[in-house]
Amino acid sequence: MKTTVAGSYPKIGDLTEEQKLRHALHQFDRHEISEENLQAVQEEVTREVIQEQIDSGIDLVTDGLIRWDDPLTYQAGKILGFKTTGLTRYFDTNTFYREPIVATRLESRKPLLASDYQFAASVSQKPVKAVMTGPYTLAKLSKNEFYRNLAQLAYDLAYIFHQEAIFLEEAGCSVIQFDEPAILHHPQDWQLFLRVYEVVTTGLSKAEKVLFLNFGNLGELYPKICNIQVDTIGCELTKDHPNWKILKSASFTKRLMAGLIDARNTKMETEEEILEIVHHLSEIVPLEKVSLAPSHGLEFLPRSVARKKLTLLAKVAKSYQETKVS
Repeated sequence: MKTTVAGSYPKIGDLTEEQKLRHALHQFDRHEISEENLQAVQEEVTREVIQEQIDSGIDLVTDGLIRWDDPLTYQAGKILGFKTTGLTRYFDTNTFYREPIVATRLESRKPLLASDYQFAASVSQKPVKAVMTGPYTLAKLSKNEFYRNLAQLAYDLAYIFHQEAIFLEEAGCSVIQFDEPAILHHPQDWQLFLRVYEVVTTGLSKAEKVLFLNFGNLGELYPKICNIQVDTIGCELTKDHPNWKILKSASFTKRLMAGLIDARNTKMETEEEILEIVHHLSEIVPLEKVSLAPSHGLEFLPRSVARKKLTLLAKVAKSYQETKVS
């Protein structure tokens, strides 16, 4: 039973020396520093947040998505054919993203995230997971001004993401996570979603493929979601979340990334609470097929709280394993 993070990590810390990225972004906006200077600060903060995850005891880390402004803009900005517009609310959160506009046919002539992965892997003593917002969610949350329908847009993005996954495998990435919250809100698109992931995952044989479904519940997608061509499915499983009842309705046949720690609440869980949740989880899925994680990215928690929550997660995983061994 391993531990991981869902994706993002707080960019800005609580201490004065942890404000460097905020200052650099303000300086860059005022044209006081170059893009190279900003990138140097982003790399420094990436090193810091990777080390914080490692120090917390996490087994599989991410780069914290430090370069990302929101879940869509960073990726869309690297794909030819996109432009961005005003701010739009991201699902039921108090966060926003700049809505990508599909102006022309989409294409990508170079890797989107592989260089970010390579940098993170070069400075981490633990394995690094690549995280991206998946093609369906990117298509669904974009304003389509070029393609005849959603399917055409989603397929072109699927081919781009397939190539990106190949780039990541070639770079040595062993785990690739696709975040797809939009499908939870549009289960009528299931057949399209299934075909999109046939395109994305075909021929990928080296990396573990993770499908992360948060900001909602599995609902109508379960248990058919287990038929999709990925190795692991992740979902929110905080205390009393609807996914508990849904998962008990039919056998879960994939590996599970269980989002046990609430990443949208500063309230700290207790070790006893999380141990109890893990015990209930063992009644649904064999724990050797489970990784423990926060329910969402940690970006909007205070960094001190994020550290404490990850430390608790790692402590619970270790405690539970030691209990079983004894």
